[in-house]
Amino acid sequence: MGKIKIKYFLFVVILFSASFLFPKHLSLQTRKSIMLQFVTYNGFGNNLYVDNIVTGRRSHFDLAITSINNIPRDTTFLPGTASFEVFPEINVTNIGLSNTLSGYHLNINIPELGYTDMDTVPALSSGQTANMTFSLVSIPANQQISVITYLSLPADSSNTNDTLRQTSLFLTGAARNMLLEEFTSATSPSCGANNLFLDTFVNNHLQNICAIKYHVGFPPPGIDSFYIRDTAMVERRREYYFANSAPLSLIDGRSRVTLPYYVDSNLTEPYTISTNKGSPVSVTVTNQHTAPDTIQSKIDVNFLYPVQSSKLYLRIAAVERQISFSGPIGASGETIFYDVCRKMLPDSLGFPVTGTGTSQFIVKYYVDPAWRDSSMYTVAFIQDDSNRDVLNSGKSLITKFQGKTIQPLNRTATIKPDFDTKKFYKSYKASGLYSPYFADTVSYFNYELFEGPFLPKGWSINNIDGFLTFEKVKGVNGITLSGECSMKMPFYDYSNIGQKDTLYTVSFDSVSYYDTLTFDYAYAVYLSAFTDSLAVNISTDGGLTFANFFNRGGYDLATAQSTTLPFIPYSSTQWKTFRFPLSAVLPPDNPQNIIPGTYELGQNFPNPFNPRTTIGYKIPKDGFVSIIVYDITGREVAKIVSENKKAGTYETVFTADRLASGIYFYVLRAGDFVKAKKLVLLK
Repeated sequence: MGKIKIKYFLFVVILFSASFLFPKHLSLQTRKSIMLQFVTYNGFGNNLYVDNIVTGRRSHFDLAITSINNIPRDTTFLPGTASFEVFPEINVTNIGLSNTLSGYHLNINIPELGYTDMDTVPALSSGQTANMTFSLVSIPANQQISVITYLSLPADSSNTNDTLRQTSLFLTGAARNMLLEEFTSATSPSCGANNLFLDTFVNNHLQNICAIKYHVGFPPPGIDSFYIRDTAMVERRREYYFANSAPLSLIDGRSRVTLPYYVDSNLTEPYTISTNKGSPVSVTVTNQHTAPDTIQSKIDVNFLYPVQSSKLYLRIAAVERQISFSGPIGASGETIFYDVCRKMLPDSLGFPVTGTGTSQFIVKYYVDPAWRDSSMYTVAFIQDDSNRDVLNSGKSLITKFQGKTIQPLNRTATIKPDFDTKKFYKSYKASGLYSPYFADTVSYFNYELFEGPFLPKGWSINNIDGFLTFEKVKGVNGITLSGECSMKMPFYDYSNIGQKDTLYTVSFDSVSYYDTLTFDYAYAVYLSAFTDSLAVNISTDGGLTFANFFNRGGYDLATAQSTTLPFIPYSSTQWKTFRFPLSAVLPPDNPQNIIPGTYELGQNFPNPFNPRTTIGYKIPKDGFVSIIVYDITGREVAKIVSENKKAGTYETVFTADRLASGIYFYVLRAGDFVKAKKLVLLK
């Protein structure tokens, strides 16, 4: 045997023997759990955004599947169709500290359909996200499926986030009509300018839109004749939605239409989302004249699937399609008004419904001489008062024109084309999934990027008024990690001043005294008289008690210049990152002996590992410390630690993504102290 081989053999024997002579186990840092509360106080100011809630230690090389964008989890209703066709979209994010190379493969599998596809993930910089689109799949109705996505990686520090799986079920429901409710005013020039485009859009999609317009008594002077004729009814609907501005349009009771209306996507996108979904209930409305001045409306409600809610109501509105004047009747400049709500039947509360079976409602209403009976029709909709969600709506034909379509507008407007409906169909459902399937590797990095469904799995909201609250917003992303989405509190539209909303996170597990909690936020003040605030609280006892560590409002919360427009942080300079050391709330990991009495080197965990493992060690004296990894031949392959250390207890992470499977040894040197242990890499 040659001299060099003998030397390596003796080195291995010594190290291997040392692994048995030294202690087999050293308790690593005690891992703990935390929960967070995000508490907002509404001042009717401007919008607040939060993103990238992160705690723990980022690995050097770590790709993660962060969302399935357009295949909803759990149960979804199809609009009377036999299948759901979609080009699956999946987001992959580099949550590691180092840039990645190309060659990573993203796979998708739906075993029930025999569907598989694969694509190559492009090289991603640290924090960057790639949106991957796969081939078309047709998902049949009434069949439960499993969507499994996974990464095939040549090197990755953690595989806890490399697999994402969900269960989905598409049920054949009723076709959905979109309910459009607008608060408008003849005294508002903004309403006049925007209604031209809104009315044109409604006319172009009249078969699938049920439109109701409530005329309000503002802005000053507020002399709107439609408002004056039925002030009480309008005020009840306005208070129901906390509407204090005009124009303000809501889709299906929940989604607010972004101004201006001449931007095509502001109307087309919510319309596409609404009408491409099915509903568990159908609503059919039939009108007839029972007397020259009386209209009878028959509303048939059929729940195809039971809806579990104790706050379901059928609401009915008598609507006049077109009202014309010889000249403008207010500052809006409008001479023709469309879809004006004349009366709620029997009132704005409506009829309670059980959420099951089939039922029929018959209402009669007197046609006021001021109304044009040849232009009257009835709109009915099922609304859940627990969250204002409209399950479905329906409308009658105009009473004097049975068998014919409702009259079209006698004017048109050119809408700015910036939205491709066919392209949007691929991803119109913003639901995704972030619920990782956990593998064997231990990961101490917790994160929520809000790229998946909202709320994230296990999170909850306490929203006392049941209306506006925390929501997911697309197209706005924080600065720590890239993506397409963030969480928003829409203070700008939230006129219920003083309202408190609380968001509870899941438990972030395996955090340590040495970790830091961070999150991105963005806010701009509207006016000094309308100030909002955000408090963030933390719990270390599973949510029994919370302690505050972030509490800011108004200009102290602001990250951008004040504006009277709805705030959207388009620039990275309009975000801030808040960092909170968990040492402020978590005890040291060895409180009985903060400064160890002896040197110790712990056994790495997990072991065997692939490709990431943690090594703990104790240093009783200040000094230079090194931990070096050797292969079985005695050659140095990695230097994990090489620096001066204060006396204390430490842990370090070793990532062996570039090494082959096999037996290795790691050696701790501190002053005259030397210890070695064996570790096994198994890929």
